[in-house]
Amino acid sequence: MIDSKAIAWLGGCLIVLFSASFVRVLQLRIQGWNRQKISPLPLEGFLSISTYLGMLSGLTIMFTGILEILSFSPINSLIASWILALTTGLPMWGVVKGLLSEVEADNIKEIIPGNF
Repeated sequence: MIDSKAIAWLGGCLIVLFSASFVRVLQLRIQGWNRQKISPLPLEGFLSISTYLGMLSGLTIMFTGILEILSFSPINSLIASWILALTTGLPMWGVVKGLLSEVEADNIKEIIPGNF
């Protein structure tokens, strides 16, 4: 059986790999917008969705391993990790889409901490 620490490390490695890929996809979309005015939306392409789902899978695997280290049962830790990944990942997808909409509209707002 695989050690819980190895599961957590595997999940962390998947997060790093897929996060770098997702950021690169976003970077290419923004560069295409700057150079040729190619719309960065829709974000629902195969590459962007698969890398984002890879990040969520990595989060689920990593948190499953961490919760198993803390003596949770494997099933309970998997369910809790999956819920945690979805509750953080789905709103972040909306944030990324909103950012790309602002890029497309040339209406990017400055982020000032404390001012909402």
